[in-house]
Amino acid sequence: MPSATDNLIARLQADCTAAEAAERVVRARVEAELQQAERERVFAWRRLSALSDMARIAALEADQAVAVERQLVALFRDIGWIETALTELPEGARPLVDRLRPIAEALHAGTHPAAAEASTEAVEPPAATDPIAAFRAFEAWYEAERGQPFLQVFERYMPPTPVVEF
Repeated sequence: MPSATDNLIARLQADCTAAEAAERVVRARVEAELQQAERERVFAWRRLSALSDMARIAALEADQAVAVERQLVALFRDIGWIETALTELPEGARPLVDRLRPIAEALHAGTHPAAAEASTEAVEPPAATDPIAAFRAFEAWYEAERGQPFLQVFERYMPPTPVVEF
């Protein structure tokens, strides 16, 4: 029969085990939250980079068709999928171009509002598109379609490089 001391020690050890288990649960939850926050931060910066580059290109070119083409080329070049032209994209990437084109058009319309108003017909009202909301919608479509976030395509594996001192 266990003594009162043994019972006391066993209860204290059970408390320690329960506290360790609770700590592991909290650490796992916090780690998951940190990873999610890190991913959101990284993607926010990538979104800024992609859309600001496209907006700068849109601002430089008055012709909408040329501006849209240049924006898309710059985006796909930045991803690393092409070098000079959209014709280099594989057939599987064509839906991406179709879904990104309205975003590029909205960026152009935002930087050239007078040209956008002049080019629209009286029959069809201009589509007021928020490029950020449109890009987020594109991201949601891409993730649903491809099973991974679009902004993850910007990741490039960098092999470790040895530090050599001479």
